[in-house]
Amino acid sequence: MKVHLYLFRLLLIFYCPNLLGQYSLVLSEPLKDAYIDISSLRIKSGQNKLNLIRLRDPQNAMVSYIENYADFFTLFIQEDAAKYKILLKNRDIRLKKIKASDANSPYYLFCQAEIILQWATIKLKFDDKIGAANDVYTAYKLLEKNKQKFPDFVENNKSLSVIHALAESVPGWIRKIMGIRGSVNLGTKEISLLAEEAKKSNSIFKEEIVAIYSYILFYSNNRKEEAYLLFDKYKLDHRKNPLITFLKATMAHKIGKNDVAIRILEERPKGIDYLPFYYLDFMYGKFKLCKLDKDADMYINKFLKNFSGTHYIKEAYQKLGWYHIVVNGDIQAYKINMKDCNDKGHSLVDEDIQALRESKSGQVPNEILLKARLLYDGGYYTKCQSLLILHGNMFAKAIHDGEYYYRMARVTEALKNYTDAIDFYKLTIVKSDPGKYYGCNAALQLGLIYEQQKDYKVARTYFDKCLDLDPAGYSSSLHQKAKSGLDRIKKEID
Repeated sequence: MKVHLYLFRLLLIFYCPNLLGQYSLVLSEPLKDAYIDISSLRIKSGQNKLNLIRLRDPQNAMVSYIENYADFFTLFIQEDAAKYKILLKNRDIRLKKIKASDANSPYYLFCQAEIILQWATIKLKFDDKIGAANDVYTAYKLLEKNKQKFPDFVENNKSLSVIHALAESVPGWIRKIMGIRGSVNLGTKEISLLAEEAKKSNSIFKEEIVAIYSYILFYSNNRKEEAYLLFDKYKLDHRKNPLITFLKATMAHKIGKNDVAIRILEERPKGIDYLPFYYLDFMYGKFKLCKLDKDADMYINKFLKNFSGTHYIKEAYQKLGWYHIVVNGDIQAYKINMKDCNDKGHSLVDEDIQALRESKSGQVPNEILLKARLLYDGGYYTKCQSLLILHGNMFAKAIHDGEYYYRMARVTEALKNYTDAIDFYKLTIVKSDPGKYYGCNAALQLGLIYEQQKDYKVARTYFDKCLDLDPAGYSSSLHQKAKSGLDRIKKEID
């Protein structure tokens, strides 16, 4: 009997090496494969691999960390409220398992912090701002502690860089209470060094790290072209990962490469192996709308038909309304879609808030200005400027809310005529309706132009002006960019 027991224990050690001891934290090759599947939205494949690993190595708590990515991406993309209530309980179960693992591993605090941060992001999706804020604070403290304990464990900076880069955008009283410190410069330095290290070591987190790096460069540093080029520099393939498709297409569109963005979306991976990502259909429809394409409505409707979440629903109906104005000249169809915009979806994100505001205003957009806006958003600057100049007399003496000057300012800046752009932006601030975003964004853009020209004192004046204006719809994102601008130029003025 003792011999049999001894052999049994040997088999356990050979086949399940961690079964007889405390939980371990080992990022094994099978776990890396599962992570790659899940982070590429091949959720079922990744989950199947995790189930096999759990049988083979039931004491490896790192399974819980990788598995949390599956819940994170599923909830972030699908926004299923019922599924959120079911999956939320996994948070504490996974944390408990990791807390029972090897406290001397650099992954011990790191994995806890990452799981907590992922759920903070999901809580924001479902409008639990207080819960999200508490989670961010908890994760920040864990990461800072881990960095002190394991200073050579560079992966700490994967999430710390984001917290540090956004720290200056958080109201001062919250930073003081929570004790969060950081700056755009610090966060950028941390993630750039980590990206280079990930490239050299071929880290499995490379795509995630580069995605964070591009986001910080694009939105916090206003280095948009550089951010977009990172995807090619680090060889991130949008044809293999829908998340890379999303980021790369978004940035391509925002830097005026709309045709490239459309191609990127057309080349995205599809099929039953991937988690449905219907927002990409909406993006495709919006980008085609910027070309004034007649089939743009098909893809927006596909999103509305299939998406079960609540964000971007109002914006989608707004864009359908715009489609009917610029393609069909159908004001009645616009009004029908704006009624749906008013009645359906939630107004938590800026795009939905702005769409709802438009629906409540009852004002039908001017067809010429709307076409100019869409052409500009797609990077078709020459067509946009020609359209505005051709119809300039229509707006020169008319009473309006400053939008014409704003559109002229945007396209003139895009064509690198900064002298005229500055004049048009200043006119926009004077002429703009305070309830609309034109003046607020004009102030932001002036701040960015003067920052590029190294006239930092004037830049600060306009960043502050942006913060003084509070139009419904876009104010939170515009204010965050203004705060990031003030953070960047602070050392140049002091």
